[in-house]
Amino acid sequence: MYKTLYKVTALTTLLLFAGVADAYGSLRCKGRFIEVGDSAAKVLELCGEPGNRVVTQVPVRQGTLVGFSRFAGFANSEQWVYSRGWGKFPVVLFIDDGHIQRIDHLPRRSSGDE
Repeated sequence: MYKTLYKVTALTTLLLFAGVADAYGSLRCKGRFIEVGDSAAKVLELCGEPGNRVVTQVPVRQGTLVGFSRFAGFANSEQWVYSRGWGKFPVVLFIDDGHIQRIDHLPRRSSGDE
């Protein structure tokens, strides 16, 4: 009996933490999840315009036939910050080439949000 209880408890704990880890790398807007790989257009449609948007240009390198790389131009890299209201951590979306590359939840509100 105790072995079965232990197995059920261990499995429940594992599933609980797996769900938390999965939800942490996502953002929920209008009842739908925004995840890594989604398009910037989907984010704008569901979440609206971000509270802050930073656009930087990063150099792009391209591989050559002999194994070297060469400068191929610039690409826009964007960071969108969504302040989700009282009691919820702000979220930063890192967008390259029109798709989400990373989603970070800020640990606390920045001084500019107060």
